[in-house]
Amino acid sequence: MIVPPYKVKLVEPIKLLPYRERKRAIEEAGFNPFLLPSKTVFIDLVSDSGTSAMSIKQLGSMFSGDESFAFQEGFYLLRKSVKEHFGFPYVLPMHQGRAIEDILFEILVKKGDIIPSNSLFETTRVIIERNGGEPIDLPGDGGDIDIKRLKDLLKASSDCIPFILMTLTNNTRYGLPVSLDNLRKLSLLLKKYNIPVIFDASRFAENCYFIWKTEKRKKRFRDVVKEVFSFAETVYMSTKKDGLCNTGGLFMTGSRKLYNRVIEVMTVKEGFPSHGGLPDRDIWAIVNGLEETLEEDYIQHRIYQVEYLHKLLKDKKIPVFDPPGGHAVYIIASKILPDHQFPGFALASEIFVKGGIRVGVFGGDLAASDTPEYIRLSIPRRVYTERHLEYVAEVVGSVVEDAQKIPKLNITYLPREMRIFGARFRRAE
Repeated sequence: MIVPPYKVKLVEPIKLLPYRERKRAIEEAGFNPFLLPSKTVFIDLVSDSGTSAMSIKQLGSMFSGDESFAFQEGFYLLRKSVKEHFGFPYVLPMHQGRAIEDILFEILVKKGDIIPSNSLFETTRVIIERNGGEPIDLPGDGGDIDIKRLKDLLKASSDCIPFILMTLTNNTRYGLPVSLDNLRKLSLLLKKYNIPVIFDASRFAENCYFIWKTEKRKKRFRDVVKEVFSFAETVYMSTKKDGLCNTGGLFMTGSRKLYNRVIEVMTVKEGFPSHGGLPDRDIWAIVNGLEETLEEDYIQHRIYQVEYLHKLLKDKKIPVFDPPGGHAVYIIASKILPDHQFPGFALASEIFVKGGIRVGVFGGDLAASDTPEYIRLSIPRRVYTERHLEYVAEVVGSVVEDAQKIPKLNITYLPREMRIFGARFRRAE
């Protein structure tokens, strides 16, 4: 057992609604857990993005926010922090990672370009396609990119590849980490073609933890982080994940030319380059959140909670993806409901009705990836106790035991893009 490296000083009450109200809520949400009102949810595992509990240091620092229009104090603190922890001389804050993707791909992606990756999240894929690019997943072992397939692609189409995008950890592939060896091989390969590597490093601390644990335990954790970031020319991240904040994103680069170009576009779309649409108080919270996510006792407990829930579910013979990743436990819904077209949504709906637990649904027919439909139990950082996780395992176990009673679902509405997040269903007759 790893004892949480914090104590509770502020609490938010949660309430399990009566069964009939939970049943009505999921029906009104079209059996899509993403569309549930949060007030109906007892334990929320739908995402780890923007759901962290902030520390007293983070919250206290927000009172020091310099709410000036331009080049406020928080920007200089942020620039110093990024240089110290990640090694990049140029940094820009924005209101979230998706905004950075939108600007960055507008600049770097043109019609006919190919963007290879270890695997792309749904939003990233859509933004690349909107700019005329073709996203290609080349998943290897764990969270790695397949170097052999990438070599073949480079030989055939290197002129059409402006950069390689690596997602750390690989959220689409069950939250598994990219290995240091894979990054080294990738770096050596791309030097031959003069093609840069870009990281989506929203869950960088969790990825670096696995490298630290398996390959670099004699080094300080924060030194491993800096080494990992040395393999990228440009990095962006949502600080709503491993930044331990409820909002924000960071763009970091070693390229002065790209930095200047991003400033030109972001000033029009997001705000002045020293804040990118964020209040300075949130930038102060990001600075402190980055420091806290690099603390070794924090990251060890963070991963322990994921591993603990994974073990609880596995002990109940529930088909979870092995090994566990860094931020979530993934249940392979198609193995529980093999005759369902949408097993993840059906299973997630029943878990909510049974215990008020909201989980995410990904993969399958509504996703662009080739993974089967699964449910993702994302654990918010510093929010729930092990007792909450035990309750989750009990509810999920009970639902799976009676899986044959779960009704099938038919689609009633399907958006053109981001289908998983907006689809609505009804129970089949």
